Amino acid sequence: MTELLYFKDNYIKNFNAKIMAIDEEKNRLTLDRTAFYVEGGGQETDKGWIIFQGGKLEITKVQKKGKDVWHKFKKSTTIPKEGEEVEGELDWERRFYLMKAHTAQHVLSHYLLEHFGANTVGNAVKQPDTRADFHPLNHNFTEEEMATISQEVNEIIAKDMPVSIKFLQREEAINFLTEKGYQRQYLEMVPESVKEFRIIQIDDWDWSSCGGTHVKSTSEIGKIKIIRRKNVGAEKERLYFNVIE
Repeated sequence: MTELLYFKDNYIKNFNAKIMAIDEEKNRLTLDRTAFYVEGGGQETDKGWIIFQGGKLEITKVQKKGKDVWHKFKKSTTIPKEGEEVEGELDWERRFYLMKAHTAQHVLSHYLLEHFGANTVGNAVKQPDTRADFHPLNHNFTEEEMATISQEVNEIIAKDMPVSIKFLQREEAINFLTEKGYQRQYLEMVPESVKEFRIIQIDDWDWSSCGGTHVKSTSEIGKIKIIRRKNVGAEKERLYFNVIE
């Protein structure tokens, strides 16, 4: 099983690890530990490099298969060996953007819940365009309304709210998040085998069960700009936004 270093610390840029297996045919390898974010939960995979004695592999995608995390790399004439100690290096500029975007999405989602009674029913944290889907929401936002939402969400972001990670046992987490108004259907979708929940808390603004990467404070986000909207079904509205300086 690969240890997920980012699960507790989202600010690890470089790390040391050992290669557990190499699949040359599919240009991928597994490590005993990794700080690369695994594709899933609506957030894009991290990218970066694996540095070893005699070479450097460019990592293009990271995916979990069973209990192992596979790091897909661009085809190379030189590759490391199983059991070799290597260094992982994240494309930090890209990762940090995704961290800011994911935290911003949580802030935006709670804003839509507070002001429109709409739950978040889907998301895609990407660079540069992040999106979130809201339901029930039978409302086609105008350009002026999207500008107003952007402005008011940015005012919330500017409050410099701390963002923390904590872990709770399953029953305690479900009770805690239910009390906070978190969507219970998402909690019930988590397999019974998961005994511990990872909770992302944005001060007293938002609480979510989330495995993604986030900044430590909303002030690190900068600002967002909602760039477009799309109707994606009955009473379902999709908003796209960028993170800007």
